[in-house]
Amino acid sequence: MGRTIPSFRIALEQEIASWKDYRKSLRKGSRGILEDLFNAARNYCSASSNAVRPVRFQGMFMGIAVQHETRLENISREIEKVRLEINARD
Repeated sequence: MGRTIPSFRIALEQEIASWKDYRKSLRKGSRGILEDLFNAARNYCSASSNAVRPVRFQGMFMGIAVQHETRLENISREIEKVRLEINARD
C-alpha cells in the first residue's frame, strides 16, 4: 500500500511552491531573501518532520526561526569580540 501522507520534505516543497505568486510579486532583491528563507526551512526539514505537526507551515516557520536565532547569536558573539578588542586597545 502507498503512503497517504507525503513525507515532510515533499510537503515542504509543495508549501514552497504554493508561494510562487507571492514570490513573483516581490522585487528581485527580495526574491533572493525569500529563497534564503525557504532554504533555511529546507535545512531543518528533518527536525520539522520529527515534530509531526499537522500544519506544514509550522515546521517551515520554526526552521526559519531557528536559522535566524542562530545567526543572531553568532552576530552577537562577533560584536562582543570586537567590543572586547576595542576596549583592550584603550
